[in-house]
Amino acid sequence: MPADRRRSTVAKFKAGGRQTMVNHIGGGRGGSGGDGHGNGAGGSGGHGMGPSLRFDISVGHLTMHNNVHGTDDSEAGRHHNQIAAGRGLLPDSYPGAYIHQNIHQHGARGIDMLHRTVALEAIHNSAESYPQPRCHPETRTRMLEDLRDWALAPDPETTVLWLYGPAGAGKSAIMQTLAGQLNDAGILGSSFFFKRGHVMQGNAKTLFTTIAYQLALSVPSLRTHISQIVESNPSIVALSIEVQMRSLICEPCRFNRNHDPIIILIDGLDECEGHNIQVEILRIIGQSSYQYPNSLRFIIASRPEPHIREMFDSPFYSGHHRPFNVEQSFHDVHRYLSDEFARIHREHDTMARIPLPWPPADVLEKLVRKSSGHFIYASTIIKFIDNKNHRPTQRLALVQDVNHAGSESAFDALDQLYMTILNSAARQSELTPILCAIVHLNLAADQIDKLLALEEGETRLLLRGLHSVLSVGANEDDIRSHHASFLDFLENPDRSGSFCVNTLNRQISLARSFLQFCAGPFQDHHVCGPSVLIVFITSLPSSSAVAELFPLLGSINPDYIFDPESEQYLAEHDYFTDIISWLKNTPSAPAHVIQLWEDYAFMFSINAMDRYENIALSVKQLVSPSPELVRILVSIGLLCHRLFEIPTKLDLTWTDLRTTLCSLRPKFCWK
Repeated sequence: MPADRRRSTVAKFKAGGRQTMVNHIGGGRGGSGGDGHGNGAGGSGGHGMGPSLRFDISVGHLTMHNNVHGTDDSEAGRHHNQIAAGRGLLPDSYPGAYIHQNIHQHGARGIDMLHRTVALEAIHNSAESYPQPRCHPETRTRMLEDLRDWALAPDPETTVLWLYGPAGAGKSAIMQTLAGQLNDAGILGSSFFFKRGHVMQGNAKTLFTTIAYQLALSVPSLRTHISQIVESNPSIVALSIEVQMRSLICEPCRFNRNHDPIIILIDGLDECEGHNIQVEILRIIGQSSYQYPNSLRFIIASRPEPHIREMFDSPFYSGHHRPFNVEQSFHDVHRYLSDEFARIHREHDTMARIPLPWPPADVLEKLVRKSSGHFIYASTIIKFIDNKNHRPTQRLALVQDVNHAGSESAFDALDQLYMTILNSAARQSELTPILCAIVHLNLAADQIDKLLALEEGETRLLLRGLHSVLSVGANEDDIRSHHASFLDFLENPDRSGSFCVNTLNRQISLARSFLQFCAGPFQDHHVCGPSVLIVFITSLPSSSAVAELFPLLGSINPDYIFDPESEQYLAEHDYFTDIISWLKNTPSAPAHVIQLWEDYAFMFSINAMDRYENIALSVKQLVSPSPELVRILVSIGLLCHRLFEIPTKLDLTWTDLRTTLCSLRPKFCWK
């Protein structure tokens, strides 16, 4: 007998603009039992089919397709769920009707796909990157205000701002603080913080997908557009970063309804793997900001690496970016150290009997100067001193005495930073002599080229990888360290290892190069004067280890000693006495070399005095049998020639001039 069927239909209805449809619900009824014959019992009734239920529910963008089937008691009520967004099967439920459920959420599926490819740890408030560096309260206030003003300006002249500064200047702390402030105000589009060597944060593969993902969440008008782009072309997450930027960010931004600029922060660009990729990122951003000037604003922070600076200085970015230097701030560092030392004094039990102020003002000022106005040094020593297992007073003493055994542990974080920078530089074996010349002689790049007999421009080329710790200006400008602590690092062999510039072998090698240069032909634009040479030579130990320098000390070209540009420096201090004393105290110093420098000292005294007015010589001594002496004295006293000019004027060699002038030494006296 055909089973009776019951059909119930609920028609469509609208409520509040949303449609809900409940479809068919039906259940089978079991068949009747068979007739019995004779004493036989009738057959049992057939199993009734369980209810069959199919319904679609649509609420807004949420669509559910449900199928419920029941067959027998064992299967009745079995409920299977499937979500079409790709999150897998939900747990099955028992007992009851079999339910097959599909859920599609339009506008979210693409975002879910994008979510799987992003670097969540690169976002400014990521829990995986906790704790993030932040600006200390009441510091960097003016700088942060300027950055906010630029980001919110209604019509800025540029749409890309480059925040640059040396390693340890506090760029990441500034960017984290700025991102937090913009996010709290509801105006941050997205952020990405690079991290050197990190699987997700150390390269550009996830840069623009992560930015697009954040834009979809923070800018409602972009969400659907970004999601649909990913849904229609899921492979976009693996395409080039240029395609990702154009498709996932630029094109959706055309639908930004409120027309407010979208602010994107990128920190640590120099930490992205590959110089070429870093330049490519800048090219893509520059092109996009030029094409969509009213939609996108970028704040990019990095060290002033040459390839990054060159890109911003190129015609491509000319007039389209604003450079923003993270300048030194001794005042902010002083505030930070004062607050942190006060906290340490308050929190450490061992400080209860230590009087305030601690540390004394002079010690605090010295630490501020040592920081060079940057926070990396200050934060490093605070972390070292603020150790509950040690007395802060003892730890501070270690920080102050950098030569004390164990003090190097106070600067572990700094040393790791500096070693990372040095190890990433090219041609490291050629780099150390240059660093030695910078530390000991304070020279410009072109001077180092001459001193070390390098090709013109070679020093600048070798130092390209160190711009985060060294300021390399024009050729005639001295090379300066951004951090005083970097020089301390280079001078300590326990900290800098093979890069140390203070080993005796390194110093002797530099002295040899210096003396060899001074033994050559005179150059108008030479390395530096004899005063610098003498100070460096006399800083070496008076031991047999320096014996190889004696022949070179005896072959210096006198043009360098009596060069008029050098006179003023030599006159400020008795450098000749220093070098003569050093020679006499050094074992095996040749007598003729000592005699030579004594002669130079005498000649310089004649050259420096007020010509004839200070010389007291008898008539017999003047009318001596040496016509050369008369010519020389007349040239000096009457013609006002300097010693530097006399060899040329009188056609004499320096040896002739020295021999003749120094014949006066036993007869010479001062008024």
